[in-house]
Amino acid sequence: MAKLNRKQIHDEVRHILDQHPGGLRWAEVLKLIAAAHPETPSNSVRGATHLLFQSGDGIVKIARGTYQLAKYAEAEAADAVAQDEAVAATAVPIDTPDRGAASVSEQDFYASFAEWLEENDEVTVAGALGGSSLGGKWGTPDVIGVLKPRAQDIFKFEPQIVTAEIKATPVQPVVAFGQAVAYRLFSHKSYIVVPRTTSNDDMSRLKSLCSIHGVGLVVFTLDKDLPDYNVVVLPAIASPDMFYVNNMLDRLKNSEPRLLNRLF
Repeated sequence: MAKLNRKQIHDEVRHILDQHPGGLRWAEVLKLIAAAHPETPSNSVRGATHLLFQSGDGIVKIARGTYQLAKYAEAEAADAVAQDEAVAATAVPIDTPDRGAASVSEQDFYASFAEWLEENDEVTVAGALGGSSLGGKWGTPDVIGVLKPRAQDIFKFEPQIVTAEIKATPVQPVVAFGQAVAYRLFSHKSYIVVPRTTSNDDMSRLKSLCSIHGVGLVVFTLDKDLPDYNVVVLPAIASPDMFYVNNMLDRLKNSEPRLLNRLF
């Protein structure tokens, strides 16, 4: 068989990625092409695939050295958006002494928690996200903020990204914890915010998990006018992975450019 030219290598890469919807590492792609087309020099294959991956032509980098066809990445993001928006909009029934039966959703607390972060000097500026507006496999924080030095500060420091996952439904603490831990990939501090009506057993587990993994835990009252946020476990400052930081900020630039400008 004749050796493949650049276009044929590109076609072969797309064909391989199409057979692996979840994505594939670059090294695995090279191995598969080498096995199917041993007559093509490895340097030619490596150079052609590098050019294709760098071009971003219908292929996205989803992790270090791992690539996926854009159509599959977009489909996954759309599914995540639908699921997260449904959860965020879910009405939680509550009883209020002065207003009788009512309901709230986690979306009702995004703005107030962003304000709480600012008021407590956890961040310089914060804003609500939620709704999986960033897409991606790791979801979207409900609130994101940045702590950055002010003009009058004597000691200047690198900006710190702070994220939060809010759950208004008391039965979702494990989901909240998993998401908050995932956000540590691209944030210096991460919070879980859960209602005070969370069961004692779940709250005890959350306290232990948050203490072990350095995630902040905040409780609040299911009253959108007076949520009364209170810290139970302080978050530990982590060193995020710069690959995921830039990946998140790139997605933020595309989906919420105004918020990105406010934050940075």
